[in-house]
Amino acid sequence: MNPALLPENSGLAFSGETAWPPSILPARQAEQLAAMANTCGRPNADVLRRRLAVVRDQPAESWQIDFPDHFTAQEAALYEQPFALLQQRANTCLNPHANPDLRRALARVSRYLATTTGAATPDWRWIEEDLLPDATLLVVARDDDFTHGVLQSSVFAAWYHHYSADMASVQIVEAFPFSWPPATPLSSLTASQEEQRHAISRSSRSGDVELLNAAVLTAYGWSPDADLPVKLAELNRQRAR
Repeated sequence: MNPALLPENSGLAFSGETAWPPSILPARQAEQLAAMANTCGRPNADVLRRRLAVVRDQPAESWQIDFPDHFTAQEAALYEQPFALLQQRANTCLNPHANPDLRRALARVSRYLATTTGAATPDWRWIEEDLLPDATLLVVARDDDFTHGVLQSSVFAAWYHHYSADMASVQIVEAFPFSWPPATPLSSLTASQEEQRHAISRSSRSGDVELLNAAVLTAYGWSPDADLPVKLAELNRQRAR
């Protein structure tokens, strides 16, 4: 039986946006559009956005024309060349694959975590907030070193490997029981939890894998020889109740 999705993790994990081919631009064309003037005086940079994907296991950046979903056709037409290009290519200016929930979540953080969707073992990297993630990426909308440390640890890896064949990547994260819920206010942590959080954050920044794994296990109160999938599944059931 698969674990329950935890309400405490709602809005934490996302799949990146599916590419909308009519909007995609090579870097040179994006530069040319950015340099063009509009009669209204607004720069085309307002509606150009960088994208990040993974292609053959390597990061690949591109650009896209990206009108906000609240724009009317009249507002979009003020950006003359980008609007004309999308009208020519797709006869619409709004991206049908835009994910408002993802975009709102990323707008609240100064950076975010991402790993390749379907990776054998997650390798979480920090991504600049202005880079829009492609569907090749699994995203966690948090910008703190504590979350990075827990997700990069052997504890999350054991959970991920146990359920990767049966659950979508986003669901694996949504069901994962952190040592305490991610949105717990710092003021609500005990003195011990606060020190554990600092230890995980420090080891995450240091890149010392052994130190990180030890710090995360300490936060859970588990020994190095604990059966992690079993322990985590029980904690998931407790949180779900």
